[in-house]
Amino acid sequence: MIIMERVTQNRTLNGANRKSLSPRFCAGRVQYLWLLLLAATVALSGCGGGGGSSSGAVPVDLSLSGNWQFTMSPPADGSYLGGLEGGFLLENNGSATGGATYSVSLPNLLVPCNRGSAMMTGSRSNQTVSLTAVAGTQTFTLTGTLSVDGLTMAGSYTSTAGTASDGSPCGTLQTVPMQWSAILVPPLMGAIQGNFHSAGGAAGLNEQDFLVSGVLNQAPNTGTSSAVLTGDLSFLSQATNASDYPCFTLASLYGQISGSFVTLQIVGADGTEWGLIGEPVGSLGSTGVNPVTFDSVHGILQGTGPSYSVATTACPGSLGSINTAGDFGTICLALNASACQQPISLVPSALIFPEQVIGSTPTTLAITLSNAVDTTLGGVTLSLANQSGATNFTETDACGLNGAPSLGAPFNMDSGQSCVVSVTFAPLETCAVGTPPDQCPSPLNATLTITVPGSGMILTVPITGTAASQGAFSIPQLDFGAERVLQAKLLPVASFANSGHPVQTVASPGNRTLQDVEHHAEID
Repeated sequence: MIIMERVTQNRTLNGANRKSLSPRFCAGRVQYLWLLLLAATVALSGCGGGGGSSSGAVPVDLSLSGNWQFTMSPPADGSYLGGLEGGFLLENNGSATGGATYSVSLPNLLVPCNRGSAMMTGSRSNQTVSLTAVAGTQTFTLTGTLSVDGLTMAGSYTSTAGTASDGSPCGTLQTVPMQWSAILVPPLMGAIQGNFHSAGGAAGLNEQDFLVSGVLNQAPNTGTSSAVLTGDLSFLSQATNASDYPCFTLASLYGQISGSFVTLQIVGADGTEWGLIGEPVGSLGSTGVNPVTFDSVHGILQGTGPSYSVATTACPGSLGSINTAGDFGTICLALNASACQQPISLVPSALIFPEQVIGSTPTTLAITLSNAVDTTLGGVTLSLANQSGATNFTETDACGLNGAPSLGAPFNMDSGQSCVVSVTFAPLETCAVGTPPDQCPSPLNATLTITVPGSGMILTVPITGTAASQGAFSIPQLDFGAERVLQAKLLPVASFANSGHPVQTVASPGNRTLQDVEHHAEID
């Protein structure tokens, strides 16, 4: 407006001989000047506002505050496995406090010898990070670097020696630095939708998918090893306002998140616990429900193998084990309209063999392993671990190159590719090692593990079978003291005399006879 005003007031240029400027010319000059001003503004904004930065990136306010999932490499001597798992940190003026769950195991042992919540302290100076975690009797000292975007950190760590609760060694002194890394897990909050895929149970819902929706809310970060989760689930269809899941229709959720690991209780309107999502804290796998993780990159809450267990009035059972549940299976829940698709699908997701006599013909069940995403999955591995002390289960597959067995070696799966994994049950014992005799026969267990390095997923398939002894179906050997065994053919019924008298026994099948054997009986 100022420019326009000056042009109209001074209607001549360089004297009175110039003609007056037309309105059209004045409007054009104003438009031209405004374009120059806009171009200058854009050019200045492209300079990044000073500071010599040519990238135009907005500086990130770095902080250690948040939920972190840790990964710690084992020591080179293989003396223990594990360490920090997941937890929350709070930073104030460069100083950090917090807590994290931890788990330390001795090699070749499934049950950790030391686990719980570790207290953490530390500091940050720009991107340099120092953390100390007191995990029971073992202390981990971590140093590393926070990424420029504040989403990851990595470095090296050392550890002191540790002990189990009974004082036995658990964790060793390590002075040579080992590698660690951590990723920041954003809050698990928002609408969820996905499915429950039934894998078995008394309700008989095997290999059926049930659509579910709901919401999850995460409590604020308080610097402890976990944060509370609350929410709800609904199996009501928006189209029909009806549910096709027979076990329940509406339920509340209550649980926690630590790092990327999530565990939730499914609670009915009357406060009764109807089910579990994710391995319960402290269960050490006793329920058969596998861990559930939050894949924050893709916004998916997912479990592999049996990751939920349900027992309600409509689907009677017990939550103590998937073997007694009304329904169990896998979940996939997408957060805030993300696509709910796991990279690997397993059908079925659990194997339960019928009772089988030791020494009888082995039985085989199959699992189909499929790549469900649009990219190639590289370095996939399969491994089978018997958990009863004997090789009751064996595995073979057609997942290697050109359909050959993988034999534990890594293999690739193209998009849409499938392969068959066969598990054979040939029991060598009737009970797991350490089972009291009055509890035999008890289920024999194994676990098939599928590792997908590219996605960070570890899938587990529980395998269960029951063995029966041959002796349960035959006449036990008897000792009658002093008898004379006479030659005889196989008779339908064996006749026995009291001690001190001859006894006629059955012969072996066919016309074979038994040798005469003389004994002297003790007469009471």
